[in-house]
Amino acid sequence: MSRSVWSQAGGLWLAQGVQKAAVLGFSFFVGRTLGSEGIGVMASVLALVWLVGTIAGAGLPDRSVFRGAVQARDDGNRRLYGSFLVLVSVAHVPLIWGAGWLGGAVAPELESFARGLVVGAAGHCASSVGLGWLRGAGRPQAEIVCTTMSGVVLIAIPLCGVGLGVTWAVSGLCMLVGAIWGNRKDGLTPSVPALPRAVLREGAPFLLYGLGAWWIGNVDVVLARAAHHADDVGALQVGTMAVRGLGLIPWIAATLMLRPLALEWSQSVAPRPIRWACRAGAIGALVACLSWVVMPLLAIGHGVPIESIERTTWASMLTAPVLYAFVFLVPIAGQWHLGRTLKAIGMGIMASAAVSAVSFSLLDVASKVLTAGVGQLVAVLWLLSVFRSPRAQRVEVDRDAVGPRVSGTGNGGGAAPLRHD
Repeated sequence: MSRSVWSQAGGLWLAQGVQKAAVLGFSFFVGRTLGSEGIGVMASVLALVWLVGTIAGAGLPDRSVFRGAVQARDDGNRRLYGSFLVLVSVAHVPLIWGAGWLGGAVAPELESFARGLVVGAAGHCASSVGLGWLRGAGRPQAEIVCTTMSGVVLIAIPLCGVGLGVTWAVSGLCMLVGAIWGNRKDGLTPSVPALPRAVLREGAPFLLYGLGAWWIGNVDVVLARAAHHADDVGALQVGTMAVRGLGLIPWIAATLMLRPLALEWSQSVAPRPIRWACRAGAIGALVACLSWVVMPLLAIGHGVPIESIERTTWASMLTAPVLYAFVFLVPIAGQWHLGRTLKAIGMGIMASAAVSAVSFSLLDVASKVLTAGVGQLVAVLWLLSVFRSPRAQRVEVDRDAVGPRVSGTGNGGGAAPLRHD
């Protein structure tokens, strides 16, 4: 890649690193102010709101990255952008009133906090198409600026004594303002919404992709929310925080490889999925060691006993290599053959569903992390087989051959995503 591409990627990586660090600091504020129950509310609300926003977005955020790569800002794409904004607004407004239920919150301060989380998540979601198009077009400057500002807000506003819910809301709105600012000239601007049939036709493959990848990566949070108290969900969130947060590393590395790999494949260079999976797994093993080292810091910072997060930390350490291999392989496999990649994701979902049926009633919340790990392992094995088939020349539903991306994690970074961020 050229020097300019590396500099842009480095700037984006740094900005996202600042935001991830700020999210960690913000969660410290939450733990100190609202306790482990507040951390659990944060994890549950962000995960569930991300799920609702992803469904409402109909896969258009994932699609926008690759339309930006070909500078597609015709009327059809602008109308799809308008449809996306309408769908996101309709989906998120009712969640503001049901925010307390989403997080399992009972106390008034927790319910107010949950509402701020919904507003901020809505801002993040609404910005995804605009920022995705700019990233694909090779113009990430606006994303770098608003991502950095979003992170700064998460630390600066609580220090001024403003409520945590308001802080998260302002942070999310920074992303939306950045998307508007970045696309104001020679970018993608929304137009009159397209018909629902066009939205489904264009976004459905990417919607299935994003939801499936998110479920495999975050099923432990969903199961914990359904089967355990908010305190236990908070313990899971803190114990797995290091592994989830640094999942940005394989994601950025994989997305940076997509364009060079497409050039190699056009010259009949064979893919090397086993080597990629081993390297990503090695990074996951290093992160697992780091997560054990920083476990006391995370416990102290969130104001929770180390004993309460020890088992979930061990579980995340055991599954980290598999998780990182999954995050790394998914976008590359999607570029090779989207249909077979969807099949691999489906097999991983079925595996996690089968294991969750057995582990759902277990008292230990750490079992939910291991359940997610089983689904990830099955998905990785199927993803390796994707490259044995001939490459699909078209994975988009219209003219250009593109490859989808992984969505972000549910902690505001995207989650997590594989949060888009």
